[in-house]
This record gives sequence, C-alpha cells and structure tokens, in this order.
Amino acid sequence: IICISSTIYEANKLYQILLNYTDKVSFFPMDDFLTSEALAISPEFKFTRLDTLNTILNENRIVITNLLGFLRFLPSHKKYKDSFQLVKLNDEIKIEDLVENLFKIGYKRESIVNKTGEIAVRGFIIDVFPINYKNPIRIEFWGDQVDRICEFDIDTQISKDRLDEVIITPTTEFIVDDVLEEEPKQREIVKYINPSSILDYLDNPIIFYDDRKSIENSYNLLEEEINDYKVNNELESNTRFMFNL
Repeated sequence: IICISSTIYEANKLYQILLNYTDKVSFFPMDDFLTSEALAISPEFKFTRLDTLNTILNENRIVITNLLGFLRFLPSHKKYKDSFQLVKLNDEIKIEDLVENLFKIGYKRESIVNKTGEIAVRGFIIDVFPINYKNPIRIEFWGDQVDRICEFDIDTQISKDRLDEVIITPTTEFIVDDVLEEEPKQREIVKYINPSSILDYLDNPIIFYDDRKSIENSYNLLEEEINDYKVNNELESNTRFMFNL
C-alpha cells in the first residue's frame, strides 16, 4: 500500500498516526523542489528513503510519502537490488575492485571512517560504514582473499564482533554503471538510465491519496515553480526533474 500526501508535514503526521497501529509502515520523505535543486537534500531524509527501499525489497509495507517523494526519479528495482555488495569470508576479490564498487553506490573515501556512508582504505584493510549496520565494518584481506570481517567501535577504532559476511547497501539513489566524482542532481539520472518511481518497487500497490484535491493543487504550484526555475536558469523547456503526476 502507498499513501501520498501533498506536503512533507502531512505525510509525517500520517506516518506517526499509523505507527500507533502497525510497525509495517515506512516513510519515504522528499525535500521541496528548490532544496533538492540546490543539492541541500536532508541526509536524514535520504537515509530514511534508502532504508524504506531496502525494506520494501523484502516485505510488504504501507509506504507513506509526500508528492515530491512519489514523483522522484529512482534507479530500477533490479539495478538497485543488484548494486548491493555482498562480501563473505574467504571471498576472492581485489581491493581496488571492491573500493570502485563502493564508490558506484555512493560511498565517500576518507582517512578515517566517522559516519555512515564513508570508507577508508589502509593497505589490506577497508573500513566502511554501511547505512544498514549500527556499527562500521572492517574488512581485512590476505592478498585478494577476504581474511576477516568484523564490526569496530567508531570512537576507539578497535575491532570487535566477527562476521561471516556483510551486505553493503547503497548510500545514494543515483545508481548507474559509471563511477561519478560527485553525486549529481537526481534529475540527471535520465542521462544514464530509464528511471523508475517508488511504484515500481511495490507489487501492484493500492494507492491512497490523502486529500486528492490538495495534492493536485500542490502539483499545479510545483509545475509553476519548475517552469520559473527553468526560465531563471536558462534551462531547456523539455528538462525533466521528476515524473508527472
């Protein structure tokens, strides 16, 4: 089931109400148009959307979203799921190949891992903080073989619980085959792939509109805002930012 509200405020209110009745509800919030175009997207919203995408790949949920989330360009269901990086103990994989794969799914290289979405490479050790784990992960190699996988403490950097495998999920919704220097605006994903919407991640969902008239009014205002933005920034009139309602 997916339910669409006109604003992020209304969507969040509905999400909080439904949490009183079921834990099978997920939130898919998206910033307003101008915020997203300024690349000032809320990291918290982004990680919430990614968590929702990861969840609905495996189970039926009620998904609550606002208009901008409903219209957002996404990679295809298959491309997103295929981008998951599974690393098992004793796997044979070159360190540089694993690092490149992590770059493709949004991870940023730092000298030390301090927060979600970062990786650090030191010789035959890769530290990575996947969004689907509470603690960062340390992957140690012996040549091209995975010799040890464990969680580590982010404050002390000391290794702790050992793991047999780790599944590293994307930290971006911009999943393409190329390694990109910076994460572009989501509208540019059409240059690389045929985008999907949140509907494509759900199995023939029931769609509820939380005040359809209000959603249509918001969409009309959004179209005006987009047209003004195109004119002010001298963009082609056929530039697409998201799906049409």
